[in-house]
Amino acid sequence: MIFWAVIIGLLHILSLSNNLLFHTLVEMFSIIVAYIIFLLAWESKTFLENRYILFIGISYFFVGTLDLLHTLSYESMGMFPGFGTNLPTQLWIAARYMQGISFLVASLLLIKYGMNGVRDYVRPVEKSMFAWRVFFIYAVTTLLCILSIFVFRNFPDSYIEGSGLTLFKILSEYVISLMLFCSLVLLYFKRNCFENKVFKLLAASIILTIFSELTFTIFNNVYDFQFALGHYLKLLSFYLIYKAIVEMGFGEPYSFLFRELKYNEEDLRQKAALLSEEYNRMCGIIGINKYLAEDVGKWDKNEKSYYSFIQDLHGILFQLNKDFRLLFLYGPVEEMIGYMKQDFLSGKINWEEIVLPEDRHVIFENREKLKSNLDFVIESEYRIRAKNGEIKWVREFLQKISDESRTSAKFQGSVHDITQYKMAAEALKKIEGTRIKEIHHRIKNNLQVISSLLSLQAEKFEDEKVLEAFRESQNRVASIAIIHEELHEGNSIDTLDFADYLQKLTADLFSSYHVGKSHVNLKLELKHVYLGMDTAIPLGIIVNELISNSLKHAFPDGDNGEISIQLQEADKYVSKPEKPETGISCQDEPNIDYILTVADNGRGIPEEIDFINTDSLGLQLINILTEQIDGCIELRRNRGTEFVIWFSSSENSGKLK
Repeated sequence: MIFWAVIIGLLHILSLSNNLLFHTLVEMFSIIVAYIIFLLAWESKTFLENRYILFIGISYFFVGTLDLLHTLSYESMGMFPGFGTNLPTQLWIAARYMQGISFLVASLLLIKYGMNGVRDYVRPVEKSMFAWRVFFIYAVTTLLCILSIFVFRNFPDSYIEGSGLTLFKILSEYVISLMLFCSLVLLYFKRNCFENKVFKLLAASIILTIFSELTFTIFNNVYDFQFALGHYLKLLSFYLIYKAIVEMGFGEPYSFLFRELKYNEEDLRQKAALLSEEYNRMCGIIGINKYLAEDVGKWDKNEKSYYSFIQDLHGILFQLNKDFRLLFLYGPVEEMIGYMKQDFLSGKINWEEIVLPEDRHVIFENREKLKSNLDFVIESEYRIRAKNGEIKWVREFLQKISDESRTSAKFQGSVHDITQYKMAAEALKKIEGTRIKEIHHRIKNNLQVISSLLSLQAEKFEDEKVLEAFRESQNRVASIAIIHEELHEGNSIDTLDFADYLQKLTADLFSSYHVGKSHVNLKLELKHVYLGMDTAIPLGIIVNELISNSLKHAFPDGDNGEISIQLQEADKYVSKPEKPETGISCQDEPNIDYILTVADNGRGIPEEIDFINTDSLGLQLINILTEQIDGCIELRRNRGTEFVIWFSSSENSGKLK
């Protein structure tokens, strides 16, 4: 509050001495906010379920554009000579009409889609099409407004020199205020579609906009206090909507952009429960082992009760003969796939024909299994193409049965539409992936903050050993931060290409130790191995320590040299004749998948240093972290220093590209 009181105070002082600059600053703030809101909404259009936010975001691009023209059209700007004071007032009214209508229509969208827009999964392509339609409508509307004002000049006059504001302008401000008030009422009734904080900010922004509009009905010229007051209110209203959409969108994306996640999760549970219930009912049906007569009118009394039972089943029931030809079909066939029952019963269409070619093998494989398993129930999922061309996912239950004499085999089962279930599951998977990537992004940012704090703290010291300790700590933090950066930017949420990671890590380390190290070459021979975090982080710190030691100690006095890193599969590793210093060959270790070699041709580690039992923090970390990943490490001192780390991917999650 104090901050904004100071800002408004400074702006008021400015308005008294330079009204044009005051007006330009206020308008440019609102224009920038409008464009930022648009960018956030537009980039989120494929996964943003709340159509209110998406609609407002798109509309603000065009509101901001009209406000920009309004700002540039002031006579003192000299951008549009010959138009006078009427032009900026017309553009102002056009922008405010667009803003008021946008809030009202967005609120009506909440009434129409509201919780349905949250609970029912909408495909990303449909969301994108909705966004493009809205954008096109606004683009056409804005173009017509501009043509009406600048070219055809049939837009009603809003300001007349010598008379002041026109009746149209004043009445328009009241109409706009009424639209904003109606949108506020509708927003209140659908407030459950927003987080409480977002709703309050949106409501406060609309209220300030209403007061701003009313203020602009009573000023006579741009030097009146009412003119400045209206702009102060507009400034605050845009700041509040910025807080509601932009800050919440970036600061708390999972309480804002992905608020619908919990509803999707609940829907997914309900769908799973429904399918589980139908599965149990289906098992009961197919367990009866009765031939279902095609003519329901011929059923006896007991079979009539059975018919009553299957009426409530959500799916299509069918029975096949021993050659898998259709004998019986019951259920919402036309509703599910568009074809009539008779199309299938008459043989005009075979079920296999509507199954996607790449999924047909599932049906044929299941049929082969059933021929040799009398009491075997097979559950499978595949895709079909409905009559209207729509692709649907279905789940099929199939069992082999016999007639009363048990002499001839038949098959019966059911087919259920699980398209919504699949879409919900896919949406949850994508949202969960985005959530985890956001976590990696935040961890990386926090680690970078820690690295920066270490750098600032190091500036207070001059002792070389202290500075070196700070640099080592920074590099260790950076080695972890790069992993989270890779996981955030990569395609996978839990594994990363360790070869790409090593390239970035070594580049950063060489940059960190750049003084006098231009004579040291780096040789990389890396296979594209994908590792999980449990392996990648410890291994990354190990490489960081080994490379740092080589850069610090292996090449004193500017000696030329080379550092090499190799990453390969264990079965392709060619063991060297020298015996490792550990006395134990890592080749004897079980379950080894990969081998990482870090070597240099420098002066080597002194013979008196036992790298297993040492006081060096770096070497202690190497041994501890090697043990943590259930690895094995070997040291060879011939022709420099060579560390060989034998390890397996965590839970066998690593894979070779």
